[in-house]
Amino acid sequence: MNIFSVDTSTEAMHLCLAMGDEDTPLASFESRTFNCGWQHSEHLVVQMLEMCHQNNLEFKDLQLLVCSRGPGSFTGLRIGMSALKGIALAGNIPLVSIPTMEAISTAVGFFDGPIIPVIDAKKQRYYSAIFLRGQRLSPDMDCEGQEIVKLLEGEPQALVTGPDSASFAPLLSSYKGRLFVDPLRYRDISQTLVTLGVSSYKANGPDDIGIGPVYVRKSDAEIALQQKIKKMEEPHGCV
Repeated sequence: MNIFSVDTSTEAMHLCLAMGDEDTPLASFESRTFNCGWQHSEHLVVQMLEMCHQNNLEFKDLQLLVCSRGPGSFTGLRIGMSALKGIALAGNIPLVSIPTMEAISTAVGFFDGPIIPVIDAKKQRYYSAIFLRGQRLSPDMDCEGQEIVKLLEGEPQALVTGPDSASFAPLLSSYKGRLFVDPLRYRDISQTLVTLGVSSYKANGPDDIGIGPVYVRKSDAEIALQQKIKKMEEPHGCV
């Protein structure tokens, strides 16, 4: 089973080409992680083609595509999912999307305690969630930090991970337990996406082709449009 996974939810792009079967999907694989400076559209398909070529494969030889669903960078998520949807439609290949927070937390599932994946959401806020031993304890959040502290009450230790864990950790200073911070900023989640993607595909089948990224927060364009509509709907005073 030839599987390609892609994560473009942050400035670092994670790619994995796995060759195995449903029970051992990572029997043989090549993975890459690099910071492309938000230039995902310029590098994604080029890198995918190169990795396939080096392993004597073409896109038509792929049997499953996996991508991160979000939250994360609005533009990055759209680029990653759109590229894989195009390949899926052209080659009649099933596509599965995985929540970004789930993939990040699963990559450090060896930690015995709550795991807090974090991505900078800008505007002094962060996308985050809490997982414990593979189970989700909270929905994906657009938060400032104190929401996480309240949910961690009574837990003796916790791990903050993800590309922006170092800047987020100080916001949890009121947490009473022992807080660990993942020292690896761009931890590769592409292999985790493969594993989660195979499990999701076996349990639920492929995504509906109409499914899009999960953003949690409205985009600046959506907010501006809502404000414009609201202003237009306001009654005008009359003399």
